[in-house]
Amino acid sequence: MPTRPNILFAVSRELRSSLFSGKDLERLSAVATLLPAPVPEVADEAFLKAHLPEADVVVTSWGTRQLTDEILACAPRLKLACHAAGSIRPIVSDALWQRGIRVTTGAPAIAFGVAEFCLGLILVASKRVPWLANATRDGLWAQTLSAFGGGFEIYQQNIGIVGAGFIGRQLIRLLKSFTCTVKVYDPYLSAAEAATLEVEKIDTLGELFATCRAVTLHAPTNEGTRHMLRGEHFAALQPGSLFINTAGSIQIHEEEFIAELRKGRFVACIDRCEVEPVQLDHPYRLLPNVLLTPHIAGVARENQLRIGTYVVDEIEAFGRDNLLIHEVTEEALARMA
Repeated sequence: MPTRPNILFAVSRELRSSLFSGKDLERLSAVATLLPAPVPEVADEAFLKAHLPEADVVVTSWGTRQLTDEILACAPRLKLACHAAGSIRPIVSDALWQRGIRVTTGAPAIAFGVAEFCLGLILVASKRVPWLANATRDGLWAQTLSAFGGGFEIYQQNIGIVGAGFIGRQLIRLLKSFTCTVKVYDPYLSAAEAATLEVEKIDTLGELFATCRAVTLHAPTNEGTRHMLRGEHFAALQPGSLFINTAGSIQIHEEEFIAELRKGRFVACIDRCEVEPVQLDHPYRLLPNVLLTPHIAGVARENQLRIGTYVVDEIEAFGRDNLLIHEVTEEALARMA
């Protein structure tokens, strides 16, 4: 790649200012040339074909058109695609890999916000804070502390994490500030990695659910994880347990999950649903032991700016020594959301 590469921002007008601070754009301008393309309402096929011919690097985000063979035919200089969003699946193609164009992602930045959100839920939902707050507003006092199997402290408890990806690992780091045991289910986590993370690797989901007071889901959303969590897993939870889903929509067999929720033995915090927003009569809105939030775990404005910082860090590193901190390969993509 040239010492001072040309960079195309294929990011919509709506997202560009929320993802990239003035400070990060100044950093980028110091090491690269920003192509003078207009800021698009949407980075569609026409925009990409018109402005990719001179680009060495393209920055993409939510809503950017997939980098297909036809579009890449207009990008003879392209060496790097930096995705300032979550999953890169919407923008990659076979042609991208075949051309040897390297790919990196700002998705690890999202992990900070989601992990912090999950930690907050573990701390407040374990003590039934949302339920207590609603009850005191209705004239009660501490009665709901014993609701749905009873609240608990995480002191000396087992906390289960399903999936040791970016978010799972960040949550592991946060939980090190507490006196609890972290257990992880992830078929791709080696024993050596588990030892480095100082967690206990669990071989089956059944054991994880049966032995952990709180379980939080961070497995990727792909066909390999569809309906990985069944009714039997939720039935194995101890009375009063907590389940958190900020990860995805298809990992849970919803019908079986709801059947267990109806028994009122545990509480669930749900931030991701298969269809969003859920219908007004959906059990997630109606069941008293469910705390439902509208898919907001990782999308606060401040955390979006962190995505932009990660992308600029990657471009600096790539230009300096041809290395990428968060490179995504075709092989690795099979295990990602």
